[in-house]
Formats: sequence, structure tokens, C-alpha cells
Amino acid sequence: MAAAQGYPAGGADDQERLLDEATAVVKEQAFYMKKAIDSDNVREALKNASNMICELRTSLLLPKNYFELYMQVFSEMQHLSGFFADKNRHKKKMIDLYESVQHAGNILPRLYLLATVAAAYIKSLEAPAKEILKDVNELCKGVQHPLRGLFLRYYLSQMLKDKLPDTGSGFEGEGGDINDAFEFIFTNFNESNRLWVRIQHQGPAREKDRRERERHDLRVLVGANLVRLSQLDGMTMEFYAETALPKILDHIVSVKDTMSQQYLLESMIQVFPDEFHIRTLEQMLSAYARALPSVDMKPIMVTLMNRLANFLAEADKEKVQSAGDIFTLFRSHLQGILERALQPQGTGTVGVPDMAPPLEVLAAFMQFTVSLYPDQVHYVDIILGSAAELMQKFRALPGCGGALSDKAADQIGELLAGPMKTLGLGVLKMEHFAALVSFLNFEARKQVSLSMVTAIVEDNRSLSSVEDVKALFTFISPLLKDEEDTPLEEGKDKVRFAEDQQKVCKLVHQVRHEDTDVEYQMLTEMRGFFGQGGPQRLVFTLQPVFFAALGLVPKIQAREKRREQEGDEAVPPPAISMKKVFQFLHRTNSALMQSSPDIALQLWLTASVTADQVERATGEGNFEPIAYEFLTQALVLFEEEISDSSKQYKGIHSIVGTLCKVAALDPENFDNVSQKITRHAAKLLKKPMQCRAVSACSQLFWCDARREPKRVRECLERCVKTCEAVVQSDSGQVGLWVEMLDRYIYYFEVDCDEVTITFLQSLLQICVEHIDFAMKDPQSEQEAKKAKAHLQATMTYLKKMKESPDAGLAARFAELTLS
Repeated sequence: MAAAQGYPAGGADDQERLLDEATAVVKEQAFYMKKAIDSDNVREALKNASNMICELRTSLLLPKNYFELYMQVFSEMQHLSGFFADKNRHKKKMIDLYESVQHAGNILPRLYLLATVAAAYIKSLEAPAKEILKDVNELCKGVQHPLRGLFLRYYLSQMLKDKLPDTGSGFEGEGGDINDAFEFIFTNFNESNRLWVRIQHQGPAREKDRRERERHDLRVLVGANLVRLSQLDGMTMEFYAETALPKILDHIVSVKDTMSQQYLLESMIQVFPDEFHIRTLEQMLSAYARALPSVDMKPIMVTLMNRLANFLAEADKEKVQSAGDIFTLFRSHLQGILERALQPQGTGTVGVPDMAPPLEVLAAFMQFTVSLYPDQVHYVDIILGSAAELMQKFRALPGCGGALSDKAADQIGELLAGPMKTLGLGVLKMEHFAALVSFLNFEARKQVSLSMVTAIVEDNRSLSSVEDVKALFTFISPLLKDEEDTPLEEGKDKVRFAEDQQKVCKLVHQVRHEDTDVEYQMLTEMRGFFGQGGPQRLVFTLQPVFFAALGLVPKIQAREKRREQEGDEAVPPPAISMKKVFQFLHRTNSALMQSSPDIALQLWLTASVTADQVERATGEGNFEPIAYEFLTQALVLFEEEISDSSKQYKGIHSIVGTLCKVAALDPENFDNVSQKITRHAAKLLKKPMQCRAVSACSQLFWCDARREPKRVRECLERCVKTCEAVVQSDSGQVGLWVEMLDRYIYYFEVDCDEVTITFLQSLLQICVEHIDFAMKDPQSEQEAKKAKAHLQATMTYLKKMKESPDAGLAARFAELTLS
């Protein structure tokens, strides 16, 4: 095949055709070559081999197809190599054979044949290996076509890999030593790398990307030299550190090509032993700092760190100690390596460097350090300081504006997440932790804050001092309040906003201290931070603070009781009294009233019950006014802030339920609250609600604090009148009659003497009549069926009362007629 200049063109079909044609020639010439070998005809064998190798002079094949053709030629050349090594057959001196092949007409076949003979020449020991190696290496420089030269160098490496004067090879001594073996492979490596780099300049500029992809596929031809170097028996740690590594690194960084440096620096880590890397770490890191800014140091550094970490984890103590201070070595060089990224060359964004890769390296360094030095917490802060310094320089770049890519922001989050998981609140004491967070935008800061909250809650870490609370809540401020860069849409996604705030609320439950005074101070500090959050956040955050403070009351009671039992000296008095706690509750809930009156109402009622319990426990009269104050606030809130009828209805039931639980209220105060809420019940707009609410209010006159059967009867009679009016206007409300019956049965059963058997009998009859009537109306039939089922359940209950084993109870219901 004739040689052609330029870069290969044509489609897949053309490439397949060209490869088939070349393969046919190779097979044909190989056939004649092997026939000549069988006849021990050196001249004919060389001629046919030369013709076969000439097919490799083509420039028409793409690299992957050229590689396939080369492998066919290489396979056939092994027959010739075996023939050259058998002097009994070709009957020639090796020097004569070595010189004769150099008369081939074309340089490429000449040098392939030369490399083939050189292998046999060295094996014959007729001349020193080092001289042959040097000669053939020098002669191979004659092929400077990038692709053809690269494959020639690869062939040279393959043919002579076991013919080097390596230690213990049998070719050392007069034939040379490890220095000569190294020099041969190193020279071949240099030339291979330069040829490989030059491929990018062959052909039109528009096809540069394709050439780069093809170069990437050919990289193993260069890397094979590094593999061979690592396999030399004479490659001791000393030789590697003092001779091999400096030369290799100098060559790599001298060739100003990104792909070359990237691949070869990664390969160095992979092919040489980890123990070598430990010994030469400073040399390697120094070389990394001299690499091109466009070289992605992340995979290089991460691979190196992972290998070293695994090696040291499995190494014995002596090896670990001999490794020295690896952290300091990395730290001293890492900043210079990472700051290469501040140069805009090779970045994805025009004029603005991408900080994600260097931050990824620091994240890997963090993981490496924590695994290697788990007890050296200050190392973590040093790494965070390096990241902060890098970010400060990035922010100062002209035209940068401090804007981070999403990936870079994620990497800062990764840097911060590890220490948070292991150290929890301890990270807030680090000098550089908060400084690094400040480089993030609002959303990223919020995510870091959420990570901190999650780490504390999931690990169940205690907040045990006011300083802890201040430090933590200052740090998670993006979750607590609107900041300068808080986006306008923050809070519009109500589901997500609620989830975030609920996570924050869990921090309140991490407040733990044996001293109630300290707990109170922490809750006060928390409330101060929560107070900055605005109404939309207070709805979530003030509730847990309220209940946490409420939980202090029984603790203080227990402390005071223990103090009485053990003496004043053994147990000091609390600085924060229960009254002080109730004042805290009052202020907290007052702040909640405007933003969430429904919740505030429930909290007033809860606090009133607690105050009543304390009053009953002490009997001193000090807490009755507090219980009454909370009930009064609940009423005021109910009257002024709750206007929706359904919410009013629920509120009335809540207030009634609370009043039924309190027993220590002054009678006048109890009457005042109960009368007011009963009046509100009677004024509800919807009559069915009004009926049920007044029915509930009847309980206020038959509870722990009151036994007034006459007032009970008055409430029930009012309910019956309202019920009658409701059902007359809408027979679908017939179920109200059954509800009234149930209420009468309850009071009759608990022996309220104003409720007699006559009332029950009459109501039973009324229920039956109204249900029967409603069943005949198609519009109310469905509700009538529900009321009938309800009545049947009530009748079953009454039957059980009549048959009760309790003779007194059975006697009370005996006169009731159930039909």
C-alpha cells in the first residue's frame, strides 16, 4: 500500500476496505516469509518481512484500524524473531545480520527489522546489551511520523522488554546494569510521549476533537513504558527515588500537553508501589504544582490519597511511623496545587475559574486526614482554613463576583458535612468552619444548616449550655430568619417550608441539663432567636419552646420536694421559680396570638391546667390567679381573634374540656369563665352547632369543681328547644334528638337528680317519632337511617343498664320502657 500524507478520511466502509486490503497483503507476504524461513532463506525472509511491514507506512487508516493492522504484523514477526534467534539455521553472525537488515530500502521496515534482530543479538551475548539498546533507540528516532513512530516505539518496547540488563536478567555486567536498562525504557518513553502529543497537530483544525479522542485511545502505547519501568527488578526504592522519579517527573511536566500530563501523572500512581509513593511524596507533590493549570488534579490527588490511606491502614506500626508526617507534606504543597485552578485557562466558564475540582480535592483530603488521623481534630480546621483561603482568593478575582457554580457549592457542603457528622457542635468552635460557610449563597447555607440540625437530632446530641445554643442558632440563621440574600420566594413552597421549620423545632427537644435554671436560660435564648423569624416561622417554632418550658414545672416541683426532704444545704434553691416559668409561658404565647390564634388558644388552656395542678399540689393559693389569668387570656383570644363559626365551635369544646379539668379555681372565677363561654355557645350562628355547644357547656355544672343539677337541667332544656326548632325546619337534622338523649342518659346515670326517668322516656318517644317521620322524606332519608342506627345503639346500651349486675344502677333504669 502506498504511503499517503495527511490525516485519514472517509467513512466506515472506506476504512473497512482499506484494512481488508492491507490485511490481505500482510497475510500474503507472511505466507512467503514463513516459506522462506522454512527453507532457511534469510534473504527471502527479510524481503517478504519488509514488504509486509511496508503496510504500516500507511496514513489512510484511523488509529484503531492501524492498531489492528499492527497486531497482525506483530504476530507474524514473531516467526522471524524465532528464526533470528536460531543461529544453527541462518548460519550468520549476529553482527552481520544486524548490519544486513539496515540496508532495507524504506526506513520503517528497516527499523522494525532492526528491533527484531536486536532482540536476538542481545540474547546471543555477542555484544554488550547496553550498546545495542542505545544504538537501536537512537536509530528509531528516524521515524518522526507521529502514529507510525509511536507504534514503532511500542514494537521496540515489546521486542526488547526481556532483553534488558536488568538486575538478575543475565544480561548485566559487561552488558550493562539497571542504569542502562532504565535509560533505554526512559528514552523510549520520552520519544513515545512526544510522538503521541504530536498527533493532535496532524490534520485540519476542525477535526481536533476527533484526534483528541483517538489520542486518548492510544495512550496505553505510552503508558506501557511506565509499566515496564515498574517491573524492573533493579527498580529499588532508592533507585526510584534518586534516579528514576526525578527524570520521569521532569519529562512529564516539560511536555506542555494537558492530556499527556493528566494520563501520565495518574499512571505513575497506579503502576508503582504505594511504598514508593510514601517515600517520594514530596517530590510528587512538587511536580503536581508545576503541572498545567488545565490538568484536573482531582482524580490524581484522590487516587493518591486513597492508595496511601489503604496502604497505611494495613501497614505495620513501624512503616506508618517511617512514613513521617504525611498530613504536613500534603498541606505544604496542596495550596499551591489547588491555586492553579484560579487561573482561567482550561475552565468551563469563560474568564471565571470553576472551583469545584480544587474543592473536591480538599474534600478528599479531608476524608483522607480523618481516616488517617482520627484524633487530630485541629487538622480538620486547617483543611477548612485552606478552603476558606482559596475561596477568598477566588472572590477577589476580577469579574468573578464571588459566584460559585452549583457543583462548587455542593463541594463546600461536602467539606462541611463530614466534620458535622463526627464532631457535631464541636465544629462551631473551629476557627474556619463558619468562615467557609459564609462563601455560600442562601440556599446552600440553608442546606448546610439543615445538615447540622439533622446531625444533632439523629445522633441525639445534647444542647447543654447557653453558649451551645448561641453558637448553633447563630450558625443556622438561614433557617431562623430572613437574611439579606433570602430569595423572595422563600416560604412560598409551604410544604418544604413547613418541613424545614419542623426540623428546627426538634432542636428544642435536645435541650438537656440537670439544672432547671440552665435549661430555662437555654430556652430563653432559643426564644430570642425564634422571635426574629417573623409570623410564618413563629407558628412552628414557639410551640415546642412553650412545651419545653412547661416541662420545667414538674422538674422544679421535684427539685423543691427533694430540697425539703434532704435539706437546704444538700439541694440549692432554683433561681428560676415556677412563677417565673409561667411568666415565660405567658410572654411566649402572647407572641404567638397574632400569627396563630388557634394554636395560642390551645396553649393558654394547657398552661391553665398545669397551673391548676400546681395549685392543687401546693394549696397555697399562689397559682390559682395564674390559672385564671391563662383562662382569661384564652377567652379574650376567643372573643377577639376567632371569628369563623366552626373554629368557635371547636374552641368552645376546648375551653369547656379545660374547665372540667381544673378544680382549684376560685368559685367566682370559675363562674365568670363558665358563664361567658356558655353565652358564647348560645350565640353561635348555626343552630345545630349552638345546640351541641350548649349541651357541652352543661358539663361545666357537673364536674370536679361544680355540682349544680339545676343549671344542668336549664342547659339541657335550652338544648331541647333549639333541637326542636332545628329539626322542624330541617328533618335531616333528626340525629340531634338522639344526641340529646345520650346527654340526658349520661346525667341520669351519674345521678344528677334534676334529670329524671320521665325525661328519658319522653325523649325516647320523641326520637322514634321524628326518625319515623324523617324516613318518609326522600331528602332526609339518608340522615334518618344514620339517626336510627345511632338510636339502636343507644337502646342496646339502655338495655344493658336495665340488666346491669350493679343492682343500684339496674334499679335506676328499671322503670324505663324500651319498645
